[in-house]
Amino acid sequence: MLVVPFAVALPWMCVQESASPLNLDAAVAETLRSHPRVAGLRRELAARLQAVKGARALTAPTVTFTPGLTSLSGTTEEVLALQPLEINGTRSARANVALAEYRLAREEARAAVLELSYEVRLALLALDQARARRKLAETQATEAKTLERLAGRQVELGTRPGIEREQLALETLRTENLKTQAASRVKSAEHALNLLLGRPADSPLPELAPIALPQETEREPVEAALASALSLRSELKQAVAEREGIEAQLKLAQAGGKPDLAPMVRVGSLLRGIPAGNTGNGAGVGISLSLPIDHGARRAQKSALLERLEGQKSRREDVARQIEREVREAWEKLAAAREVLTRYEGEALPRSERLLRASQIGFEEGKTSVLAVIEAQRTQRQLQSDTLQARTDVLLAVAALDKARGVSLTALPEVSL
Repeated sequence: MLVVPFAVALPWMCVQESASPLNLDAAVAETLRSHPRVAGLRRELAARLQAVKGARALTAPTVTFTPGLTSLSGTTEEVLALQPLEINGTRSARANVALAEYRLAREEARAAVLELSYEVRLALLALDQARARRKLAETQATEAKTLERLAGRQVELGTRPGIEREQLALETLRTENLKTQAASRVKSAEHALNLLLGRPADSPLPELAPIALPQETEREPVEAALASALSLRSELKQAVAEREGIEAQLKLAQAGGKPDLAPMVRVGSLLRGIPAGNTGNGAGVGISLSLPIDHGARRAQKSALLERLEGQKSRREDVARQIEREVREAWEKLAAAREVLTRYEGEALPRSERLLRASQIGFEEGKTSVLAVIEAQRTQRQLQSDTLQARTDVLLAVAALDKARGVSLTALPEVSL
């Protein structure tokens, strides 16, 4: 049975506009339904299927019509029709070549769809991070304004010099600039995701469903990740299809060198009437036997295919090593990203919050300078930003490991024809 992925739009792929949070499954489904890259893959696979059907059919018969222009036609027959039977294996070998080409195109399509789903996943992560940074910038701007107002009251009461209010005013302006930049990055991320989803760039996007970090207990050993990659990666399946294609071409070349039979029908004359059978020039049927003669071209073709077959084994080994490198690299990056995030969340961020709170209390009581508060704010702001980035790095590393393993978080449609 031939299996074509992404050939039709399944019911669950019909994503309706709604206010519900947008998750990865819905985003990928909408992309597969509307992205031109997927439409092109459907057309290519449909074309490959038609090529398989055509290769399975018998070679078209040859009909030669040579009417005589005078009473003497100059030939022994006016009509000669031959239908090669391809009993030498040519037809089955030709069909296997086309089938291998279809399987190769199918695996290439699967790899392209997995890559597209990975792009959607990265776009969702980018938007999630941009919105989180915007929210953080808004909170920081609000806190800066609150501290500026507090300093203003203290200046009016004479407990603080006026220069400290100016320093805090400049810090407020700085946080407003950061908020504007964060809002701009959100718009850019929304445009990128909308275009992947096949929507106009400025279409409104709902809130994103929470993207949870996988638990450390869910992490599989690197050996298991490698085993998964070697069984799922389309590149290896493409290598298998390439080998099958070369083997089918080799059988096709071998079949072309074998004799073949072709039933034939001959008619001595149609325009002047079919002569009587006893004339030896009437209508009749027969069998044609072809005896291919090779002057070296077929031997050279087979030698070239055998060389390609040996070379393909080396390429497959190279692909397997490349996959192993990608898996190990993604696995190590995930381990490092988890460790960094743990330090930020467990140590650095709580300490910066305590430092900021202590400096704010000291400022309110007149015990610390405004510069200490500003420095504590900037330290906490940087650590909050770094923690957000560390969280995103973990999610990116998880996505990269899934990609290296050849898996997707969403079910990709596959339809039998």
